[in-house]
Amino acid sequence: MSIKTMNETFEARLYHMGYVLPDVRALVRNQFYLTGLSFLVAVATGWMLPFVWDFCAGAVLMTLNFSSLAKFVQHLIHRQKGAVVQLLVSFYGRLLLTGLALYALIAWGNANVVSLLAGLSTVVVTILIWGAAQVIGKNAKEA
Repeated sequence: MSIKTMNETFEARLYHMGYVLPDVRALVRNQFYLTGLSFLVAVATGWMLPFVWDFCAGAVLMTLNFSSLAKFVQHLIHRQKGAVVQLLVSFYGRLLLTGLALYALIAWGNANVVSLLAGLSTVVVTILIWGAAQVIGKNAKEA
């Protein structure tokens, strides 16, 4: 299976899950890929580097948070009444759940805080990759 076919299949599934905007699908797809890659690294090196699992936990937490937010914002764009209240409730609900998950991972799971934060930062890498691809694509079309 080629990468292009894999991307198209994954994006088709995301579209059926409600991610209707192509850029949003690309962002969510890349975030899932980055999380999957971190799991592959964790499986390969987890017995030597146990903090890699903490990185994976942060990446999974951020992937769930990011994909939920991406889907919600698409829905919110088309809605005018009650959008602010919905946005605030959704934001603070996600923030509360993320805080509880982080507390559980750190307090009860003895997770490495730096590794968790690095895993949470994967969304920044995803957005930077997407932005770079947009700039490169734009420059290639202009040339």
